[in-house]
Amino acid sequence: MYILLVESSRTVAFMVMAELAKTIEAEVHWASSTEQALLFIEKNGIGYYKFAISGLNLSDSNKGDIINVITEYQIPTVIFSASFDLLVRQKLLSIPGVVDYVVKESPAAFRYLANLIYRLAHNKGLKALVVEEDRSTRLYITELLRQYEFKVLETDSGEEAVDIIEQHEDLKLVVTDYKMQPMDGFELIKKIRERHSKEELAIIGLSESNEQALSARFIKTGANDFLIKPFHPEEFFCRVTQNIELIEKTQKLLDGAMKDFLTGVFNRRYFLDQGAENLERLHYEGKDAWVSILDIDHFKSINDNYGHDVGDEVLKSLSAQLKNSLRANDILARLGGEEFGLIIEAVDRPQIEKLLERIRKRIESKPYESLKERRNVTASFGCVKLQSGEELGEALKRADKMLYQAKESGRNKVVIGE
Repeated sequence: MYILLVESSRTVAFMVMAELAKTIEAEVHWASSTEQALLFIEKNGIGYYKFAISGLNLSDSNKGDIINVITEYQIPTVIFSASFDLLVRQKLLSIPGVVDYVVKESPAAFRYLANLIYRLAHNKGLKALVVEEDRSTRLYITELLRQYEFKVLETDSGEEAVDIIEQHEDLKLVVTDYKMQPMDGFELIKKIRERHSKEELAIIGLSESNEQALSARFIKTGANDFLIKPFHPEEFFCRVTQNIELIEKTQKLLDGAMKDFLTGVFNRRYFLDQGAENLERLHYEGKDAWVSILDIDHFKSINDNYGHDVGDEVLKSLSAQLKNSLRANDILARLGGEEFGLIIEAVDRPQIEKLLERIRKRIESKPYESLKERRNVTASFGCVKLQSGEELGEALKRADKMLYQAKESGRNKVVIGE
């Protein structure tokens, strides 16, 4: 990612670049004048710079003329000014393409600027939904979110919003008014919270009313936050950022508790807890489930002969292969060492045989230059069908016996029991 920094002060420019380096991976091109900034843009072309950070007064322009120059090239721009002038600020923030206005009044401002750029860069992968009956308000909010780099969906209907959310499971933000018919904002939030928790999807409620109980009702219904219209764009952005960052931090904590730190797949604890819930659901639905354990053959010799770094490479590569071979509703976990567990839903015996054999062949055919003359690894599989009323722990014991048979009979094979 490339960032254009336009700043007359060498000291300030170096401070900005130092703070950005702590926060985000980007190459910063520093221009100390309007002429130099134009040379960078014209040399590299439109679309090259993802963002621009610019001061207002330069040796060859003043009063913020540089901002019009940069935004004409469709570069989202953050103003980094030495002073706060309310009228100038309002004028510049009204320019399409200007994302924010930050005053360099303390070291905290440099940190805020770097975090803002980080946020804008990471928003590019996030989806938001705007639910608002009034078309002009809906388009205004949609444009604000697009300015902050979100991919935005929109609707004027609570019912349609429910359908959109079902189709886009990766949504991270919903901004909704409460005054809609026939499904109002409160009913919409209740529907959303039936499937998505506050830690997964942020909801910001909107209203033109100053009624004190309204904000409390939004929060109690399940919203993460509440804003009264009309709101200032900067306040809106701060609320959005705060809620998105809270979701991301919560997800990191959950990942730390549920996922294996090396491979990124789920850990044993998650496998046992979530697996038990999934099996109970499948039993209730009358669907079959298969529990499998696979073990990398002679893995100890890899660590002994080639080192633990190579062993880690094999574990990460095999985890990625397994993840890409399974469906979203199946469960994959590293149970410990070189052992992995699988729970595969709603397939019959011929299908499970075909799936595990295909995975086994993929593992065997993957070459590793770091293994030198050995070249590849193989894996043995034990698998059983969950019996009626059987707990996951018992199924794992039976699958482990099948795994033992696979290893005793020559390894690199799949053994499926009943």
